[in-house]
Amino acid sequence: MRWIYVSHSHPKKCSLKVLRCQRYHMSYPSVYVGNVTLLIDRKAYLVDYYVYTSKTFPGEPPNHIGFSYILPSTLQSSVGILTVPITSTKHRPIGQLTVEYVVIKSIPNYPWDMSISYAKHWEQRWSGLDVGHRGLGTSFKFETKNCANVRENTIASLKTASYHGADMVEFDVQLSKDYVPVIYHDFYVSISLKRKKEIEAMDTLEIPVKDLTLEQLHLLKDLYYPGDSLGKVLYFVDKSEQGVNQLVYHVAESREKLPRFFDEDLEDHQPFPTLQSVLLELEPHVGCNIEIKWTMQLKDGTFELNHPFDLNMYLDTILKVVLEYGEDRKIVFSSFNPDICAMIRLKQNKYPVVFLTQGVTTKFPTYHDPRCQTIPMAIRHALSADILGINVHTEDILRDPSQVKLVKDAGLIIFCWGDDNNDKDTIRHLKKLGLHAVIYDKIDVYNTKDVKESIFLVDARENQKALIVLAQSSQTSNTLQNQIPGPINVDYSTEKEYLSNLEKTRNLLSTSTATSISSFNKSGIGGDKVLSSCQSSENNEISEITKDFSICAKSFGHTNNTRNISDIMSGQTTALPEAYGEDESAKDCL
Repeated sequence: MRWIYVSHSHPKKCSLKVLRCQRYHMSYPSVYVGNVTLLIDRKAYLVDYYVYTSKTFPGEPPNHIGFSYILPSTLQSSVGILTVPITSTKHRPIGQLTVEYVVIKSIPNYPWDMSISYAKHWEQRWSGLDVGHRGLGTSFKFETKNCANVRENTIASLKTASYHGADMVEFDVQLSKDYVPVIYHDFYVSISLKRKKEIEAMDTLEIPVKDLTLEQLHLLKDLYYPGDSLGKVLYFVDKSEQGVNQLVYHVAESREKLPRFFDEDLEDHQPFPTLQSVLLELEPHVGCNIEIKWTMQLKDGTFELNHPFDLNMYLDTILKVVLEYGEDRKIVFSSFNPDICAMIRLKQNKYPVVFLTQGVTTKFPTYHDPRCQTIPMAIRHALSADILGINVHTEDILRDPSQVKLVKDAGLIIFCWGDDNNDKDTIRHLKKLGLHAVIYDKIDVYNTKDVKESIFLVDARENQKALIVLAQSSQTSNTLQNQIPGPINVDYSTEKEYLSNLEKTRNLLSTSTATSISSFNKSGIGGDKVLSSCQSSENNEISEITKDFSICAKSFGHTNNTRNISDIMSGQTTALPEAYGEDESAKDCL
């Protein structure tokens, strides 16, 4: 069996899941063993072995030849290699079983739900993204012309890449000795020391980052004064020397005679920034590709670093910082260690994960793990671990561009990295192939965007405009709805009574006025004057009546909008509802 993944998310629950089977060629016929996922704290595993003999008839079951026990006490570390004996049914040793296992535990004391889940989320328009490698780019190379002019993996470098239009920035995270996530690429720091007797001669000492606390790492930023806490680690520092001793942070810097950077006094340019400070200081619209640093075994059997941390604790410490301070920022995790990718995917469901792979390369030593050696193997692992995609070495893509289609046909997202990306034509070619993101150095030089801003900033601006339009539309709708009166409770008997009285008054006034005018015309004396007097008297009476009706109309819920006297006198009774407002509901009632 190649790998056993043992995980649990609740101390009282467990589940069994066959992950993969592999055939074993032994001195007797083949044996099949399944991978398991179970609660490990109080569980032992029994592995049974069955074989088919050469004389087995069709349909005959296999023979049980032996068994092995895997006890909880043998699975104490998060990652390890376990060897147990195979005992026959007659209690004789007949072989041994070697298992590489990974124990995956949930983040302790962290409340999880499915309210936010972007583990497999990637917008279709997020293609050909520009990702700043270690911020503005690698600052330590053999050819200084290809180096960034700002120290790599610093807040200043990340901000500068953002200023020049990076959609995302890539940086490396590892833990200090006191379990603080810091941004630094190499596993070692190099310190330059003066000898006791030869003042001009310089020696360098390489110390793993994991062996220095955050305070000690920050002491490397400045000049070292003898007697400081770092002297407890570097006990052989020349303490008799007066003044200060220069400490160097990067292995490449120890080989150089002249200083490379001249902004060391500025806080943003200091090395070893914490992950928390980066997430707080960096503009929220800039995405982050966080690479989790962890030692890898090379094909010759050696390791890049002897790591003392427990892997579950290591990842939990980093994830807690990201989950607390990442907020709504677009974040993608990545790692060259395939087990770490699977663990991050199972430990949280908020941020996606991509698997970093070297593929077929002549530039780097080959890793021992076969999942890291080719793109097809990386695809299989990404699918089995249910992660977002893979991050491939550009050298392998340029060797065989058809592999891009292979990845996309599998439904995976594909990034690319490598020194080959540091060329405008290559970047353009990779984007044309359909890669979702290209990671490269000196983004201030090679970025060809017309508008130097992140795609996530553009998305945020468009979303904000859409929200404003939606809010205005909603406000207009609410205003129109408020202007429409609700149901009117009309006292039909009272309204009809007033309408009836108004109609009678109109008829009476019309008759009396016509009679008076006729009689005065017949007499021929002061006809015009009398007519004017009658009309004035008529107007006063009608005004009093309509005034009363207007007051009554208000009690019906209508506006005070009376008609002219001439309209009333014309006999247009169909227009009477307008006397108390243009209300369709009132017209229906009438």
